[in-house]
Amino acid sequence: MNTFSFIAELAGSKLRGPDGVFSGRLLADSRLVRKGDAFVAFRGENTDGHTFIPDAIARGASLIICEEDRDIPSPVASVKVSDTYKALPAMAEKRLSRHGKKLHVIAITGSVGKTTTRDYLVRCLKTSMKVHSAEHSYNTLIGCSMTILALPEESEVLVLEMGTNHPGEIGKMVRFFPPTISVITEVAPAHLEGFGSVEGVLEAKMEIAGSSALQSFFFNGDNPLLVRAASRIPAGIAGFSAGTGECDYRILAPVFSIEKGIPELSFSLEIPGGDILAVQSGAFGKHAAYPMAFAIGISTRLGVPGEKAAAALKGTHSLEGRGLIRTLNSGACLIDDSYNANPASMSAVLRAAGEMETRRTYAVVGEMLELGERGDDFHRDLLPLLRSFDTVWLVGKTWERIAPFDGQAGPRLVLWSDSLQKLGDCLGKELGKGDAIVIKGSHGNRLDRLVDILCREGSS
Repeated sequence: MNTFSFIAELAGSKLRGPDGVFSGRLLADSRLVRKGDAFVAFRGENTDGHTFIPDAIARGASLIICEEDRDIPSPVASVKVSDTYKALPAMAEKRLSRHGKKLHVIAITGSVGKTTTRDYLVRCLKTSMKVHSAEHSYNTLIGCSMTILALPEESEVLVLEMGTNHPGEIGKMVRFFPPTISVITEVAPAHLEGFGSVEGVLEAKMEIAGSSALQSFFFNGDNPLLVRAASRIPAGIAGFSAGTGECDYRILAPVFSIEKGIPELSFSLEIPGGDILAVQSGAFGKHAAYPMAFAIGISTRLGVPGEKAAAALKGTHSLEGRGLIRTLNSGACLIDDSYNANPASMSAVLRAAGEMETRRTYAVVGEMLELGERGDDFHRDLLPLLRSFDTVWLVGKTWERIAPFDGQAGPRLVLWSDSLQKLGDCLGKELGKGDAIVIKGSHGNRLDRLVDILCREGSS
């Protein structure tokens, strides 16, 4: 089924160049293309992806999907459409409807943890089933479309990630690609400039439960907003709780420790029927128990033996930019949580790092962006958590705006307005064996660059 000519048929177009079997990925970034991948060119407001077609071909792209006014050199295969943004979702919708096997479509959203949940879920499911999922955080309509167009014929499970910063985005994805299983990991203040309130975030996330094919809905049972919203869903619902909530799945006695730079998270998971599974991993912080519990719970619902699903997570670590722990040449432990931040994720990470038993504990804390008019208040709410650290470097205009802090965050609070390179140089002189430093902030602060600077000399 996954031939170039079939993809052309989905587009209502004709194949130009030689036919072949597509076995790679669909990508919109030519720098990521490897031999056998397909490159999709989008015409953006600032950048026209068509200009990168030669680069994609040079890197080994086997198929080009582009707009009709572009010439593709022979013998590279191409499919041309009038508008790639409009064509891809329609193509993916047709591809999904023509899948030959019974297919479980799992869609995951949430204010925190959706990418980590997706990664852990795929690990668990692959022990018993043929699973397809995006390699990257392809959580938009176009991202989901590219993931589906690369769906292998033998797939039994499709795992999608759905993100949003405006009402209606997830609803549109669900209409194109109706999930049979929907998951909301958490609802918390995030992208409030687009949603206005946490209730607005909830309403937008709950669009994922509007699928015409929905059979099961999994959610965070420790969130009262989600509990009330879930009670109105006619499909089978299943909550997860690390507290006292009366849920189908219960996270029991989570324990996190780190010794000699090696993290260990362990907990027990009670599943329907009363069985209790022992879970152990190298993930960072007690909060990482939630995505693991979702992964195991959903897998068992689809028939994966609980012990097998739990065993798949043993030895796993947090993802890069989402709690990955590295040991620097100085002997210090770096917790890389630089990918993004909102009040829920920031609180969880700072609390976990502040409780670590280390010689000295440091933090570099960026801003939490897109929080609207209450943004400053959300930053002030973090100040008590900063008392646990020996020194905290604060990066971003928001911190400068709400200073001074009146001693709320302890004696060593540094507002940093110079370059990240200079901050890296400063930290390189400060950090030593037995120390720990956590780096956390919204993507707009680009604290991932600081992580790269600190790791440049080599780390493990």
